[in-house]
Order: sequence, then C-alpha cells, then structure tokens
Amino acid sequence: MERVNGLRSLLASQDLTFLAGVPYVYHCHHYNLFHDQTIDDALGEELGTTVRTRAAQNAARELLQAIAARLGAETPIEIIQLAQDLFAWMGHGTLKIDVDATGGRAEGSYLHYGYSWTEKYGARVRRAHPADAFAAGFAAAATELGWKLPPGSMAAVEQKCLVLRDAGCAFELRPGSPVAAPRLVDEAAFASHVAPSFGGLEEETISAIADGLRGFLRGVRGDERGLVQAFSVFVTAHLSNYYSETIYEAVHQLEKTQPGSASVAESLFREAGQVCVFNTFGNILLSPEWEGMVGAPTGDPMNTLAGCCAIARGLGFGHWTLHAFSPKELVLRASSNYEAPFYLSRYGKSDKARCYIFQGAALAMMVLATKVKWTEHPKLTQEFYISLFRGKIPWKVRQTQCQTRGDAIAEVTVSLG
Repeated sequence: MERVNGLRSLLASQDLTFLAGVPYVYHCHHYNLFHDQTIDDALGEELGTTVRTRAAQNAARELLQAIAARLGAETPIEIIQLAQDLFAWMGHGTLKIDVDATGGRAEGSYLHYGYSWTEKYGARVRRAHPADAFAAGFAAAATELGWKLPPGSMAAVEQKCLVLRDAGCAFELRPGSPVAAPRLVDEAAFASHVAPSFGGLEEETISAIADGLRGFLRGVRGDERGLVQAFSVFVTAHLSNYYSETIYEAVHQLEKTQPGSASVAESLFREAGQVCVFNTFGNILLSPEWEGMVGAPTGDPMNTLAGCCAIARGLGFGHWTLHAFSPKELVLRASSNYEAPFYLSRYGKSDKARCYIFQGAALAMMVLATKVKWTEHPKLTQEFYISLFRGKIPWKVRQTQCQTRGDAIAEVTVSLG
C-alpha cells in the first residue's frame, strides 16, 4: 500500500493530517470502544448502531472516492480490492467483500472493534449486540462506489460478531434507500475554519517532538491481521469525520427529543477525551518507542504537558498549545482541532462550545501532569483510571473560547473549584 502512503498530506501550521485530502487521525482501541459505547448509551443500541453505521458509510465513501480518483481505480474489482487493502492498512482488520450491484456478503477477521473489545472485556462481560458498525459502513460504501450507486443505496447489517462469541464476523449487504450525499468535509473545508497558528510555552520542544512522532507514524500500518499494535495499544488510522458525525448527530438528536439528557451525553463525550489522553497519550509516554525518540518521562508537570501537546499534534488532532500552567490552573489554546471544522462545515455556527474531545483532553492532561508518578512506570489499568477520574477530581473544565460558536480560537481552562 505504498501508493496510499504517498497520498498523505499535512497542513503543517495546523498539525492536521489528510489522506487524499480527507482528514484522518490516530486513535487507540480504548478510545474507539468508549466512543462507540457512548453513542449507544445516548441513543439506545438500535439507533446508535444506525448512526454509527451511517457515519462510517459517509466517511468511508468520501475517503474511498478520493483515493480511487487519485489512483485511477474505476472497475468494481479495482475498487473492492482497494477498499480491502486500505481497511487493513489503516489497522481495522481484514475485510473480505463479496458483492455485486444488488448486495452480497462481507466477512471480517481481527476486526479492530470486535477483536479489541474481546481482548479488553470478553473474559468478564457478555455483550448482546455486534461491535463492528465501522466495518459495516465501510463495506457498504465500497459496494456503492464499485457499482457507481448513489449514497445510501447499500445497507449493511452485521449478522455474526466475535463479541457475540461467534467464530468470526459476517455482514449482509442489501439494497438500501438512496439519500442526498452530505456536504464533504475535506482539507479545503478544514483550512477555511482554522485561525492563524501561534505558539505557546515549550513551543520548540513540542514542535520537534510532534515532527518526530509523525515521522514514526509514517511507518505504521496494519500487520498480516490488518491490526496495528504499537505503544501497548491497538492503533487505528481513523477518519475524524466518523467521530465528529456520530458525536454531533447524537447530541443534536437528544437536544431535539430529550433535551434534559443532552448534557449527560456531552459529559460522556468529554470523558471520551479523558479516556483518549489517559490510554493513548499515557501509553505513548510510557512506551519504549517514546523513550527512544524523546526519553523516559521525568515526572515534571511541564514535561508531561509538553509531551501531551506534542502527541496531540503528532496524531493529527490539531495545533494545541500550552498558554498557561500552575498547580491551580491549566489553559490550553488551539488554532485548530478536528472537531470545529467538521461542525462548522456540516451544521454552521453553534450557540455554545462543542469541542468535547478538546475539553476532556485538557482535564485529563492536568490530572496526568499532577497526579501520576511517571518515574514509577505505572500500569494504565481501568482500576487506575477510576482512581484518578471518578469523583475525586478537584478541577473543573470550561471551554472559554470555541470556533464552533464564532470565536477566533479554541481555549479551554482547567481550574480548581
């Protein structure tokens, strides 16, 4: 898949990454599982699965269409093969698609969501519904593009899943209901919704580490299973438009039908940012790869915060900066993140701050910087997470500036009380 690797691009001043002009980021399985579970908790399993599958189909269609155009893939065989190769290259597992213009089947092995859920929870939790909506939407999008069908023409349902104790994962693809294509949210759209970049505390250190991390990630791709195991987690090159569409569609649905529940969902999406920083950022800081590139964590709060900002930039989350820090307050500023450009492009201006991942990440960064003894090489277990974040956090997080509501930049303050 070297031909796909050559389609990466970087909006360097904003630390935003694109594949054939489509935004992508790196997230680990801890975040991915928490994110999808939060959608289902907010909407119920049936509607949650529908929202996640549709978002996957929209995001995958945008990506596959862009890559096929760049590489000259036109026939059904070429596009289906491209989709299968790309899916594995991104770290989502192995997907075999056997379809024609009327539908068909797809089979998956080592699918990122189902496999990592089984690895994390399978020994102690029983699950009643499948986990691989992203794979379902991806297969449906590939089928539509292969036979030049309108968006929504193909529906995919997961009939067997590893999390249900089945031997593997299987999907039925059948005719759906064509819909209007959603507005594209690509590199041009992102570039139109960012502020001029600026620096902050430890800027030279953060910038250098972010460059080094991006260089390392250029060599990361799915193994023979289609999985990426790095930094003690399962990593995916994922489509940020998938995350954003699912979050905002869920919140908007609740604001219309159950306004009293919307704030609860928003708090859970903020917690998703915490889960990301604790697991993804934390495991990167403790990894041999990080020690080789940067050195072992020193335990100094500024060292931890600078590392976290560098990781955010390196993973494609946007241009995050340290504006101020004391044991009582942390202020993060960003000229860009992957949440605001999607929201403004797809929905227009909001009446409130909506960068939930940025909010939760800032709070988690404060906790990691001041409460974790990094020199003792702690194990980042679920029990440790609970001890740090459940009911004992002295700080509150507020988004004081947000581009989704028309502010020039994003700013989050974490302070006592």
